Amino acid sequence: MIRNAVAVWKGGPGTGEGTVSTSSGVINNALFSFGSGTGNEPCTNPSEMLAAAVASCVSLMVAKEMAKAGLKDEYVKTESQLTLEEKENHWEITGIQLNVVAIVPEVHVKKFQHVAESAKAKCPISRALKIPIKMTVREELKTNIVAA
Repeated sequence: MIRNAVAVWKGGPGTGEGTVSTSSGVINNALFSFGSGTGNEPCTNPSEMLAAAVASCVSLMVAKEMAKAGLKDEYVKTESQLTLEEKENHWEITGIQLNVVAIVPEVHVKKFQHVAESAKAKCPISRALKIPIKMTVREELKTNIVAA
């Protein structure tokens, strides 16, 4: 599978802005800048897009691993917080904190914990990054489900 994106930058690094589009068309001329935004226009930045990529990948992998383990999910929600710090005249991503929440039958809490860790390890986005990725996992319990 090959996925494509095109980013165009105009202007200087501090005052310019860019657009990014993906081959699927889902992201089409999305405005991005180095900071969090320019003026009142909705704007993203590369770090935020990376945080979104990790969160979406982990949610997808958790759902996949849950299915393989025989656990049904109503939803999997992954929040991703990326830390970007300036170090010695360059910016560096120093870590990502993931918070994963899913509805899980009470009898399968330990199984879900294992599934979530496995999913993080199998996520191709998080595996490609050479930074610490920490994860907390929380279950929203369904107590009226009988164990299989």
